[in-house]
Amino acid sequence: MNSQSPLDNEVREYLEGGDARTRELALDASNALTELGCHAYFKTIYIGYDLQGVMVAALYKRSDHIELALALPEDHPSTILIDATHLTWRTLPVAASFNKTSQLKEVRLLIHEACARVASESHAVYRDNDFFTKHKRRPRA
Repeated sequence: MNSQSPLDNEVREYLEGGDARTRELALDASNALTELGCHAYFKTIYIGYDLQGVMVAALYKRSDHIELALALPEDHPSTILIDATHLTWRTLPVAASFNKTSQLKEVRLLIHEACARVASESHAVYRDNDFFTKHKRRPRA
């Protein structure tokens, strides 16, 4: 496909901005998602990824790392996953937080798992308004 829509250009600009390390990490994660059939779209501070109209991931470029919220279970055992409540996604409870190319293999495995969960309709995480209200009221550690 030779012609790019403005949306595609916005996605590309977001991914290609910033320092070389975070650019490489963001491009690799984004490529993994789009290779699996996800549609990428740019929103003010992140890139969203949908599969068959269902959100699979949201990519945030930080100054020194990438946060990739994913459609995975809240209790997933991966050591690079963090709680993603601060991102307020109802269906993306965890995020891969990574800053090294050596972590990309694990990130790709997590992306495959998230896409498989959405494609098979087995991803059942949905955080309602009460969840976020209760989270805001909890004292910070």
